Amino acid sequence: MVGLRRALARAHSSRRVRSVLLVYLVVTIAMGWRLVDVQVINADDYRALADRQSQLDLELPAQRGKLYDRGGEPLAMSLDAATIYADPQLVRDSGWTTAQVAAALAPVVNRPRRQLHRDLVAGDRFVYLARQRSRAVGEKVLRMEVPGVNVLSEPRRTYPAGSLAAQVVGFAGVDHEGLSGLELQYNEALKGESGRLRQERAPGGLTISNAPREIVPAHPGTDLVLTLDRQIQYTAERVLDEAVERYNAIGGSALVLDVDSGELLAIASVPNFDPAKISAASGYARRNRALTDVFEPGSVNKVITASAALEEGLVGPEEMFVVPDTYRYGGTEFHDSDRHRTKRMSFAEIIGQSSNIGTIKVAERVGEERLNDYLHRFGYGQTSGLGYPGESAGLLPPVEAWSATSLPTIAIGQGVAATLLQVADVFEVVASGGEWVEPRLIRGSVADDGRLRPASLAERRRVVSAGTAAALAEMLTGVVEHGTGGEAAVDGYRVAGKTGTAQKASERGGYEDGAYVASFAGFAPAEDPALVVAVMLDEPRPVYYGGLTAAPTFAQIMEFALGHRRVPPSDPSARRATPPTAG
Repeated sequence: MVGLRRALARAHSSRRVRSVLLVYLVVTIAMGWRLVDVQVINADDYRALADRQSQLDLELPAQRGKLYDRGGEPLAMSLDAATIYADPQLVRDSGWTTAQVAAALAPVVNRPRRQLHRDLVAGDRFVYLARQRSRAVGEKVLRMEVPGVNVLSEPRRTYPAGSLAAQVVGFAGVDHEGLSGLELQYNEALKGESGRLRQERAPGGLTISNAPREIVPAHPGTDLVLTLDRQIQYTAERVLDEAVERYNAIGGSALVLDVDSGELLAIASVPNFDPAKISAASGYARRNRALTDVFEPGSVNKVITASAALEEGLVGPEEMFVVPDTYRYGGTEFHDSDRHRTKRMSFAEIIGQSSNIGTIKVAERVGEERLNDYLHRFGYGQTSGLGYPGESAGLLPPVEAWSATSLPTIAIGQGVAATLLQVADVFEVVASGGEWVEPRLIRGSVADDGRLRPASLAERRRVVSAGTAAALAEMLTGVVEHGTGGEAAVDGYRVAGKTGTAQKASERGGYEDGAYVASFAGFAPAEDPALVVAVMLDEPRPVYYGGLTAAPTFAQIMEFALGHRRVPPSDPSARRATPPTAG
C-alpha cells in the first residue's frame, strides 16, 4: 500500500512538472513572438509611435525668395507671421475641454468656434489652428497661456504692389508653394529648403528644457529680378482700364517689348485681381491673357503675308495690283471692309489701306506651303520660349488640313489664332531688322553679395532679311501716316504698325454674332526701333474697329513708354531707305 501511494505521488508530481513546463514554454514562446513582433516585424511602427509620444518634430519653413521689378522694388515677398498650433492630447490632460479652448481662441484667430473644436477633437498630437496670422495675434495667444496651444513663426507671402502685374507674378498658397504665374514657374528656385526642429518632451507633452535639441536650419529661396518696369506696367494697366471702360469692352490686354533685348517691360490684362483677395477673383481676371488666351489676329496677319511675298521676291512695294471690291476664291466671295469701285493699288497701299482683296491676290503668289512656312518662322503654332505656365502655342492647322479657302482666310488673319505675345513678336522681327528675339521676363537672380546675376542672353534667329524688314517698316509707317492706323500716331515719333479687327470665334463653332476683337501692334521710332507695343480689346462696342479703339490705346502706352525710357524723338529727315526689291 505504501509503495502504491508513493508511486501515485510521483506520477502526480511528474504531471504537475510537465504542466508547469508546458505553461512556461507557452509563455516563453508568446514573449519571444512579442519581442520579434516589436523589435523586428513592426519595429518601424513602434519606433514612430515612441517618437510621436516623446519627440516634438516641427518643420521650419524656408523664407521664400522675393520677386523684384527691374528697378529693385518688391512685387512679392515674405514677412514673418504667427501660426497657432495645438497638442490636443495635452489640452485634454490639462483639465481644459476642447470646447473651452475653441471658444477662447475663436475670436482671437478669427475662425468659427465649431471649426476649431472639430480640429481639436480630430487631432492627435499636433494640429494647426490658424495659419499665417499677424504677429499681434500670435502675441495675444501666448499671453492667454492656453494649455497645449503654442505659436510658431512662419513666413507669409505678401504682394506690396497689390494688383500691379498680379497675373504675371501669380500667387503662392499658405504652404509656400507657387500656384500660378511666375510663383509657380520658378517655385523650385523661390521656395528654398525647409528646416526641422526636434526636441524631446515628457509623456504629458511638456517639452524638456534641458533635453538636447536638433535644429536643421532652413535655407532661403533665391530672389529673382523681373524685366518688368513698374512705371510702364502701371501706365499700361491704367490706360487699358480706361480703354475697356471707354469702349465698353469686356476686357483687354497690352504688352511692351524692348526691341534690342526682347525684355518684356509690361504685360497688362484688365480686369485683374488683388492677390490678397484671390478667392473673389474670376478665372478670366486671374489669367495672364496676353500669354494664355488666343484670338484671330485679323489684318495684323497681313504683315506675315507681306513678309513672305517680299522675302521670296514675288512682289515689290510699288508694284501695282487691280483690286476689285469683291473677289471669289475657292467658291467663297471675299470683300474689303469698305465698298469701292475696282481700282489700282500699289502693294504698299494694299497694306496701308488694309485691303483684303489685295492681300489675297498677293497670297496667291505666295502659295499655301510658303505661307505656312512663314507663319511658323514668325512663331505661330509654338510657345515663345518663356516657359510661362499655361502659355498657349496658338492655333495653326497643319497645311495638309487646309481647306479650299484656307489660303485667303489665313492670309488676312482668319482661321488661325495667336496670343498677343505672338502678335507682338511679329513686329519685333520687323523692328529688329528681320531677327526673332526670344522674349524674356527674368533679368537675373540676386547673388549672395546682393549683386544682380544676369540671366543668359536671349536666343536670336533670322526670319527675314534686313532688306525685307526695312521695306516692311516703311510700309507699316504708311499705315499710321496715311492708312487705317492714324489714331496710333505719337507726337515727335514716326510710328510703324498695323490695325486688326476680327470676328470673335464661338466656343460652339463659327463666330459670335456682333462680337469682335480689336487690335493694334507696332513699334517706334520707325527709323531706329526701340519699343514694340501690342494692344488687344475684347469685344469693344459699339465701335469695334482696331483703328478706332486699339490704336489710340496703343498711342497712349507708347507715348509714355518712349518718354520714360528717354528714347530720342524721330529726326524728321530720317527715313528708312526702302530697297527697290526684297528677297
